[in-house]
Amino acid sequence: MKIIAVGNSFYGDDGVGAAVLDRIREYDVFPEAELIDVHTDALALLDHLSRGEKNVVVDAAQMGLEPGTAVGFRPSEVRLNIKSDHLSMHGFGLAEAFDLAAQLDRMPSDVLIVGVEPKRVEINKGLSDVVNGAVPRVISIIQAEVQSDG
Repeated sequence: MKIIAVGNSFYGDDGVGAAVLDRIREYDVFPEAELIDVHTDALALLDHLSRGEKNVVVDAAQMGLEPGTAVGFRPSEVRLNIKSDHLSMHGFGLAEAFDLAAQLDRMPSDVLIVGVEPKRVEINKGLSDVVNGAVPRVISIIQAEVQSDG
């Protein structure tokens, strides 16, 4: 399994993906998982998505929900769930990255995106309390996905 963070840790809640990876490392929650931070380069997902294994992508996502809400969904649902795919400095959004992966026949069948609604996206700010509080929920969503596979 790969768990891939997208976002900018120096841009407030956009750093939630990196915070999730940090928490996973701290508590050794998924010892077999490869943890990858692509920072703000959503296009780099193409280099890390792997067929034949579970791929989990964690990112801040403006979904029009309450700040701190964490939601798991599939690549086919990205455009339905994400209202704005250009938080912070992401030049290439998740929807575009997944579209390109499909066009290049590099899109794995087993991908889960976990989006977290940000409260504050400001440079040189850490995670807001509400988004920091969502980190355990993100990990629970990933655990439920892993357990559903048997």
